Amino acid sequence: TEEFEAKFASALNVPYAIATTSGSVSLLMALMALGVGKGDEVIVPNRTFIAAAHAAMLLGAEIVLVDVVPNLPVMDMDQLRQKITSRTKAIIPVHLNGRANDMEQINQIAQKYGLAVIEDACQALFSRNASGYLGTQSDAGCFSLGVTKLISTGQGGVVVTDNEKTYEKLKLVRNHGVADTFE
Repeated sequence: TEEFEAKFASALNVPYAIATTSGSVSLLMALMALGVGKGDEVIVPNRTFIAAAHAAMLLGAEIVLVDVVPNLPVMDMDQLRQKITSRTKAIIPVHLNGRANDMEQINQIAQKYGLAVIEDACQALFSRNASGYLGTQSDAGCFSLGVTKLISTGQGGVVVTDNEKTYEKLKLVRNHGVADTFE
């Protein structure tokens, strides 16, 4: 697992990768590691697979839907700005089928309001924009390795991050609070 994680991280040019049981679990773990919980609001696009919303719901967070732009399944930036409240904790842009959200704008908005950004790149492994690989341009990026994905392990997922503290939290979340199962 450690070798796989290291190779996955290297392939995406990020320092940290954590293997999970699915893309859905990677989304759940990322939300947990970034402190999303009951009563928080999580913004997701209204045109996507249910996993992003479902992960937030499992933590007791409220889902706030943002429309996508016409003819393209990416978040409408004007609507995103309008939906932010004092309870908003995270934004989950979904790069559906490798179609890139405007990560520069999303990160600027998130920084202005102190929000976490978790990229759902479950359907975007090795897809790129001008800034690099999708899933590597935020607090955490989530990938799926399910049977219908570009690289399949039959089932599985990965969370990547460039933040060591987030990585350490992800390791704890993955193993019920045990950071190193070999000690």
